[in-house]
Amino acid sequence: MPSSRLLPPLSLVTAVATYLTGEAEPTWTPLLGGRTNRLWRVRQGARASVVKLYDPSSATLLFPNDPEAEFAALSHLAPRGLAPEPVAQFDSPEGPVVIYRYIPGRAQDAALQDLATLLSRVHRADPMPRCRSLPSGSAAVIAQTDAILAQCRGRPSPLHNLRRAVLALPEIASTRSRLIHGDPVATNVVATPTGPVLIDWQCPAMGDPCEDLAIVLSPSMQESYRGEMLSEAEAAEFLTSYPDAALIKRYQQLAPHYHLRMAAYALWCAETGRSPDDTGMWHDLRAAESALSSAQA
Repeated sequence: MPSSRLLPPLSLVTAVATYLTGEAEPTWTPLLGGRTNRLWRVRQGARASVVKLYDPSSATLLFPNDPEAEFAALSHLAPRGLAPEPVAQFDSPEGPVVIYRYIPGRAQDAALQDLATLLSRVHRADPMPRCRSLPSGSAAVIAQTDAILAQCRGRPSPLHNLRRAVLALPEIASTRSRLIHGDPVATNVVATPTGPVLIDWQCPAMGDPCEDLAIVLSPSMQESYRGEMLSEAEAAEFLTSYPDAALIKRYQQLAPHYHLRMAAYALWCAETGRSPDDTGMWHDLRAAESALSSAQA
């Protein structure tokens, strides 16, 4: 028997029928890629859509889970080929829902150079109105790290020792905010015949584009969503492919701060059961140490 979690609740099917009309009887198929929310592909004849049922309680310290923000981002970016076409956003008896057109393709198959180009297109897009704003610069990243650590029970000395070393680096100033995806992990990039498209836009922001680069290059996020970490050559390929040398230089200056923050986040995820252990913390700590050595050279 299929798991009840895989089956769409009848009240959700009824609510969605208002927005997906057609002659053919809809066929619901669970999509298993989502970790935070429940998703189904609903096919009616030749047309298919994704129904995304949100779990509002699953937002984390770094990643909001906002259906209104996702629908706004889809509406803003779909005409540019950067996101799926939105259909509807509403509150159902089961919780908030976003519907968008299904994009045929495979997640995690996008080439790194294509992802770099795709993110640069997002970062050059027009600002999105009524979008959350993220502070930028090294002090802001350290402040986020400290806020995460304040919610952790553990106090690994390597992490705190590294924090002191990162604090000793020259301060990096804030920068002009641009539109960012906020969570461009491998499973949120769908490779299509016409190029990759970003999905899962539930935490867009106006902020430093380095934020997106930091998520792609975080070893803990790579292991969680790709199942393996990028090699040094692959990480270098990604950075080389991003068409803004000044931004890449800025990211490299901020890399120790971002890896430290992701190490703290991985520790918090381990303590709250979002990850099975603290392996991710050690991965990002090693990356932070390497980035720190480069910054001090």
